[in-house]
Amino acid sequence: MKRRRFLKNTAAAAGTAAAGAGVFNILRHPRDAKAAGWGQWPQDRAELLIPDDMRVDKVLEVHFLGGISPWETFYCDPDWGTDVPGYLHLFDNDVNNPNSAFLACGLNTGGINYTENFAEDAIGRMISMGPWTAPLRRRPDIMSRMRVMVQHHENLAHEGANPIAFTGRSLGRPDLAGIGAHIQRYFLEQPGGERAVPYSFVLYPTGPGFSPSFAASASAIGFHPGAARPLSVQVQVDSDLSQLLERPGIPDGYRDQFDAALNYYGQAYGARFRPGGQGAATRSVERGNYDFANFSRRNAPELTNLLTSDLFEPLASTSCGGMLETANAADMSSMQARLAQRLLTDPETPARYVQWIDVGIAPNPAVGFDVHQGHVLGTAVNVPHTLEQLANIIATPEQDAEAEGLLDLDNTLIVLNMEFGRAPDRQGTGDGTNHWPYGYVTVMIGGPVSDDSRSPGSSIYGWISEDGQERGLTGENRGRAQEFITAAENRMMVLDAMGIYPFSSQSFAVSDIRGSADEIDAATQLRDRIWGLNV
Repeated sequence: MKRRRFLKNTAAAAGTAAAGAGVFNILRHPRDAKAAGWGQWPQDRAELLIPDDMRVDKVLEVHFLGGISPWETFYCDPDWGTDVPGYLHLFDNDVNNPNSAFLACGLNTGGINYTENFAEDAIGRMISMGPWTAPLRRRPDIMSRMRVMVQHHENLAHEGANPIAFTGRSLGRPDLAGIGAHIQRYFLEQPGGERAVPYSFVLYPTGPGFSPSFAASASAIGFHPGAARPLSVQVQVDSDLSQLLERPGIPDGYRDQFDAALNYYGQAYGARFRPGGQGAATRSVERGNYDFANFSRRNAPELTNLLTSDLFEPLASTSCGGMLETANAADMSSMQARLAQRLLTDPETPARYVQWIDVGIAPNPAVGFDVHQGHVLGTAVNVPHTLEQLANIIATPEQDAEAEGLLDLDNTLIVLNMEFGRAPDRQGTGDGTNHWPYGYVTVMIGGPVSDDSRSPGSSIYGWISEDGQERGLTGENRGRAQEFITAAENRMMVLDAMGIYPFSSQSFAVSDIRGSADEIDAATQLRDRIWGLNV
């Protein structure tokens, strides 16, 4: 079509559209959902929603920065790697081996075995939980609500793999947006949803093991307006964030005047967007972003009741309680767990999404769990410790979650995520492992996953090849996922669990559910095949 004809047709379509609608609104909102706000599930698709009693109100996502080994955690087969050392048995013959570390760390207390049968994968093989999952295996209530998702992508670098994990999109795409942005916008645009306290938070650690450039995309907003950006919180000892929220730069008694002046100039600037001073203002994304930023600035003190200074006091913790005991006077994992718990359980303005980017109690100085050297000790010390901090903030069946300020798996989805796993073979001749995006796992706990007859309960989606020979496979398939979900499908699972429509130009396309024919087919596959629900 020639440019002139396209412009003519567009003008004609806009001229006949209802007031407030237009050619671009097709891209901005899901069908039939504009009036109710972004992310509202269209009425003609309502029957494809996860049932209300299985959906969640909030999400906690723990991101293991650097990636952890599936073979020793959530996708463990004790028979793999026994002939030629690999997988769980990769370092069995080393001085620092997993068996001795498991005992030295006291992970066997309470009768916990080295491995434990969990569920069958997609081709019927019994897969176990590995040694470093011991803190979760002490909690049958958590294990019964766990769905392990096999994943795969092709990006070996932290810089490229983390954006994929956080957003479901490759670095450089203009629609690259963290899951917190989708959730923040959805709740902000609900009737009565505007508030100064954000709905989404990203908790960044400080100190060794954290590289800001690897994790910045967690706070990306893509095509969303600026109001959708999650609040990024640097978790550091004795942070002055709570003091800064009190706006100390403005002398006492002058804040009202200061705000009034800014409002006056803002209104004067906004008037320039109304031709002749009449009618609706010309749409401007940046002006809208400024208005919300100004609103948040004026109301910043409201956050002081939530982000109190005691949440940034150091927590001294130990990991690996036996001969390998590791102590940290300012344990980031414990501090982030404490802050995540506070944000998600606040009785007045609870968060809807918190992303806890974890580097462990004794991280690799470069990147948290990135064990190119010292794989066994680095994993044995850090992974169980983080999982223990997580388990500590989840209510047991005997506890009253609301009264005790704990997370309730009936209304909270826990996501364990990472940019990739670790290779099934040794890196060179050393004692470390390389990045492995070709076959790794993420984990969903709670929410739609339960012992309800409509749910798969303890389960695994997909499968990974042991030696590349199963089911007629040929070529280099060792340790590679053969049936899996993509990072985009993982991100859509989270939105689906919250009842947020995942298909729009700001979030995901129908084609992101591989093999889907249309919106109905994509939504059905997401709920029934990927989540494994029978509703």
